[in-house]
Amino acid sequence: MFKVFVTGATGFIGKVLCSTLLDRGVTVYGVGRNEDVLRELGKNKKFHAISLDFNDYSNLDKIVKDRDFDCFFHLANYGVNGADKENYKIQLTNTMIACDAVNIAHTLGCKRFVFVGSVDEFEACSKPDSAYINPTHSRVYGSAKYSAECIGKVLAGKFDMEYVTAILSLTYGVGNNTNILPNVIIRNSLNGKKIDLIEGNNTYDIIFVSEAVEGIIAISERGISMESYYVGHEQLRTFKDIVEEINDSLEHKIELRFGFYKDHGNTIDYGIIDRNKLYRDTGYKCSVCLKDGIAKTYTWIKNMYE
Repeated sequence: MFKVFVTGATGFIGKVLCSTLLDRGVTVYGVGRNEDVLRELGKNKKFHAISLDFNDYSNLDKIVKDRDFDCFFHLANYGVNGADKENYKIQLTNTMIACDAVNIAHTLGCKRFVFVGSVDEFEACSKPDSAYINPTHSRVYGSAKYSAECIGKVLAGKFDMEYVTAILSLTYGVGNNTNILPNVIIRNSLNGKKIDLIEGNNTYDIIFVSEAVEGIIAISERGISMESYYVGHEQLRTFKDIVEEINDSLEHKIELRFGFYKDHGNTIDYGIIDRNKLYRDTGYKCSVCLKDGIAKTYTWIKNMYE
């Protein structure tokens, strides 16, 4: 790749993706709302900053005069946690923006479109006539992502533009200050608080942000058009096992109250996921040691507290 377009460039994963591509000599046009991050990325002369709100994405093809991009990465998404994750109006707006992005990519002359999805899609994607299962808080978010992917592929096909999807497992690391599992454990450790948990016998997976980014890049370069790739680990572990390792990696261990809540009966069925597909088609495999990733995240969060 020589020249790419990235939406959500100032977000948690988008920023790392842009930095990684810039370090490899790629010219990056990045769209985002955080002016500080845009200025930081702009220190590299190959970065072209585009400060834009979601409502103005339809004007991108008018704002950007350049054409013939090798790849269009769509990461922009609003409401990835908290109550917004269940807000259907917000999530349906995300779906529309993702579909509009395919049209914009075509206008900009992009050869390939990379949609960044979520493992939550696997909860949403089921047979229409199957028995209804009570959803988790991520069902609306996952359904919106899955809809965006399905419609996006149809649109790209009409334009004869390549389209691939990176379906990310739960992604943690430096720059993510939400209340995802590793962050909650780390913050409780710093505050000396115990944590109430489910029994933890369900299968689970998390990846460090660099793993997510390398997976996205591998898919953009070597993924087969119209295919979707799970970016996560081939060998899975239980929720309890992962939590215990995170806790063991911290300077101050906390009390883990497993079983305070019951395991959910509607968790993602990782058995239906082709977890080797990413490696087969692209040669990339997630391999960051959990302890190393947690150590970096712990240091970053600890510095924010001091």
